[in-house]
Amino acid sequence: MLITRSSTTNIESIKQSLKIEFEMTNLGILSYFLGLEFIYTEKGVILHQKKYISKVLKMFNILKCNYVETPVEVNMKLVTSEDEAFVN
Repeated sequence: MLITRSSTTNIESIKQSLKIEFEMTNLGILSYFLGLEFIYTEKGVILHQKKYISKVLKMFNILKCNYVETPVEVNMKLVTSEDEAFVN
């Protein structure tokens, strides 16, 4: 289970409540979870899948392939649109 929150006090409270009902182990600061790797910097958290992608490229024998940049706008911020209908 992954518990995340902006306040460490709230995290400790949740962990103590869960420990009453379940046997738990604290694995410390998150670095790898479900194929996702996390790097902590002064500006925030960097999330990547380098290990997973390397494994897939090696499996299909294309480890030395030519790469292409992902066509995504740099520093794009996603926002909620109040005006649009929900998608089913």
